Amino acid sequence: MTAVPTRRSSRRRRESAPDYLTLAIRYLARTDRTAAQVERYVQDKGASRAEGRVIVRELERRGYLNDQAYATRWAETRLSRHPMGRERLKAELLMRGFEESVTERALRKAYLSISEQELACQALEGRASRTRPMQWVRFLRQRGFDDDTIQQVTQVDLDAGLDEL
Repeated sequence: MTAVPTRRSSRRRRESAPDYLTLAIRYLARTDRTAAQVERYVQDKGASRAEGRVIVRELERRGYLNDQAYATRWAETRLSRHPMGRERLKAELLMRGFEESVTERALRKAYLSISEQELACQALEGRASRTRPMQWVRFLRQRGFDDDTIQQVTQVDLDAGLDEL
């Protein structure tokens, strides 16, 4: 005599074989993620590498996952809240797990409507009256601005003032 499956045993069976696509969609519902993050997430939940890649492709096909759009949105938002130079923003995008090609395209789009000089001026707003020019230089370097931009914005001769930095 075979046992008739009960609700409890059928529920347990469903839980033992998770629906990775649904898990991934729920993971994406909380916030934007990169394809690499989603793939790693479903693998951590028990999916194989091949299953993870299939899930990512399906999410991309459905329009739920788009690294390029996410990188561009993230870069533009980051610049509006925290003005910085191209090199620092590039490093932050790469640290978030975006591929080099995706990062470069996002940078081009993010810096399309605003120059690094304008961003450097925004970064210095409110600091100019309480700090000295050499502190401006140090601050702008920390924010990832290149020496040409810093020199244009601060009017500090970086060649002559390097000993003070």
